[in-house]
Amino acid sequence: YCLSCVFDDVKVGQGDIAFKGDAAKLFPLLAAAYPGGTLSTTESLDTVTEEIKSLYAQFQMESEFFGRPARVNAGIRYEETEVESVADQSRPVDVLWTADNDFQILTSDSSSLSGSGSYDHLLPNFDFQVDVTDNIVARTSFSTTIGRTAYTNLFASTEVNAPNRPSALGGQVTAKLNNPELAPLESNNFDISLEWYYDDASYLSVGYFDKKVKNFIGNSSYDGNLFDLRDPASGEAGTRSGDALDIIADLGIDQSEANLFSLVALIDANGGDVAAARAEFEGLLVGGALPQSEVDRILGAYDVVSDANDPELVFAISQLINNNEGNIDGIEIAWQHFFGETGFGFQANYTMVNGDVGLDPGSNPYEEQFALLGLSDTANLTAIYEKYGFSARLAYNWRDTFLSESNVGGDRSGIYVEDFGQYDLNISYDINEQLAVSFEGINLTGEDQRIYHRVPEQVYYVYELSPRYQLGVRYKF
Repeated sequence: YCLSCVFDDVKVGQGDIAFKGDAAKLFPLLAAAYPGGTLSTTESLDTVTEEIKSLYAQFQMESEFFGRPARVNAGIRYEETEVESVADQSRPVDVLWTADNDFQILTSDSSSLSGSGSYDHLLPNFDFQVDVTDNIVARTSFSTTIGRTAYTNLFASTEVNAPNRPSALGGQVTAKLNNPELAPLESNNFDISLEWYYDDASYLSVGYFDKKVKNFIGNSSYDGNLFDLRDPASGEAGTRSGDALDIIADLGIDQSEANLFSLVALIDANGGDVAAARAEFEGLLVGGALPQSEVDRILGAYDVVSDANDPELVFAISQLINNNEGNIDGIEIAWQHFFGETGFGFQANYTMVNGDVGLDPGSNPYEEQFALLGLSDTANLTAIYEKYGFSARLAYNWRDTFLSESNVGGDRSGIYVEDFGQYDLNISYDINEQLAVSFEGINLTGEDQRIYHRVPEQVYYVYELSPRYQLGVRYKF
């Protein structure tokens, strides 16, 4: 499949030789290349159940404040939440070393993993507004709110990855644990705003908001073993890979993945006889190096499976936890204006957001950092027409660059979504009181989106986007 024919706006590297396809059709083709059955699949079914009990009360009052009309809304809510998470997943049972730096995690039939969590919150809310003049309204509010974590973070399943190369030669192996015990974000919110309604459909407002948020989700990283898996390429003394490293050192040859795998495979092929394996290996050397043809022959003929003499496989385990808090504040400015009775008008708003915790580019790149994600300034400008049953809006929506992920990869750096703007159009017409038709165009100019790693020059993903159009008909009975 020719990617260079599709991605005509953005360079995609070797797009002429890249391909895509239906995984269900590709799997049998790939499986045919592994007659020994070493191409495996994993299955996982995650179920998360939340039971929420709540009790709430609300109070409303209209009165006067310094002789001006005022309104109060107050309420309180108590919630208890119980979380049960169950995962039926293929259980990892062994590590298969199939070639110099190729590993697979072998799995058995599904087994069940489970976890649970619980939390409770008291959530007050207070809103006060006063008519400063006949057309100026002041508002202030305080509330405590929660934001529940995504269900995918509450899964009980475990993601186990295969090693990327022999651990004896610096390879890494990673695993990821979710956490059914995660608590939701809890935010204490303060807002204050002033609104000027200078015409029937026109207003100007400015507001300030401040949010103190705790229970942000972070990663806890530690080393450990999972599922009693063992490492066939550890290089430790008393193991096949350790004996292979000793032979390589004695012979003074390159300590490569190919030589290490070949020797371990030959030790297996000779029933564990290290001397016989060494003699066979030395007989294959040409000029002190193992020819590529022999490397290919050995890796095609043998696979290495971990055994009881191999040490436990040590994973770099990443688990989601609640471990941080931060403060977010900002200013919102909004303006709506209609030009008399013409039906023409516009809306404009700008939001400036600040967070007190960001990535420090001068810190140790291999240490995890907590940073507030998704914070950026946004702006919208919309041209409006509303008259004679027609409603038309042409909007430009813009968002500044923001940090979308932190602690990604071995250097624990950040992923950024580059600033992005697009034009959207929405037109509708009420044919009569019951029937209406509409047309919507999204991203009219087909603006692309870039995501980069650490600096803008280090492209991570590019989305080549195209306009989307929708036609709609609505009928009221």
